[in-house]
Amino acid sequence: MLTTTIDGLWVLQAVTGVEQLCPELGLRPLLPRLETPELALRHPVVAELKACGALDEAGNADPMIREWLTVLLRRDLGLLLHINVPGRDPTRAAICRFATWWVVLERHGDLVRLYPAGTASEAAAATELVVGQVERLCGVAEAAPLRPVTVDTKELLESVHDAASLKSFLLRQRLDVDQLHIVTMAADPGRSASAAIVAVQAGVGPDKTARLAIGESAVAIVDTAAGRLCVEGMTSGGRRYQVLSPGSRSDISAAVQRLIQNLPAGEEWYSYRRVV
Repeated sequence: MLTTTIDGLWVLQAVTGVEQLCPELGLRPLLPRLETPELALRHPVVAELKACGALDEAGNADPMIREWLTVLLRRDLGLLLHINVPGRDPTRAAICRFATWWVVLERHGDLVRLYPAGTASEAAAATELVVGQVERLCGVAEAAPLRPVTVDTKELLESVHDAASLKSFLLRQRLDVDQLHIVTMAADPGRSASAAIVAVQAGVGPDKTARLAIGESAVAIVDTAAGRLCVEGMTSGGRRYQVLSPGSRSDISAAVQRLIQNLPAGEEWYSYRRVV
């Protein structure tokens, strides 16, 4: 694992010639015509990169780090996570696949972490790898004792504007006392931690998103005092719904797998290769 700053990652991009890394994380862009390796190697962070072995004394990047950056640059598809914990700055992360290699890039404020997640060449192994990384980012928690709740997404968005309207909306759903209590906690960012997950696929989207296809649904993992919930966006009969269920590892695994399979690659998500 490499832990450095946004500037440190920029230096590594400059010396390896990798122009772009997960723009969704809001990283410092590289302008190769202006920001040359020679210029980057004059940055004060270079001393730290040499001390940790990311750069050698000649200013060359470690070959393994070069490979990790290449996976991010040439990603075929991946998951993007936005993690919120009360009292902390948000964390953003990308779990990316190129061919059979998976790499994770995290951003915590000005700090970034870069590390390999492993390799997988078939669906079951790839699913286990991805879910394992999601669990590593979110931590482990007991599933909440929630009887599943399904709400209409359009009605939810039109009806809920604050805590009072949320309570009124939930009461109209005829929830029992325990359901109402747990769902209310989950909806309060001051009392719950959450991770929103979306899937992306390179090489098949519109030009306005740089040919990146963004999944139409999302999965959220929400941790409350009562336990973990899984919130999954689903479509049925032309209507969109939010399904809240206990956040067991098996439920989250199934939801994440459905999320990825909704990309254009479908069931071939684990082996899809983009055409450059």
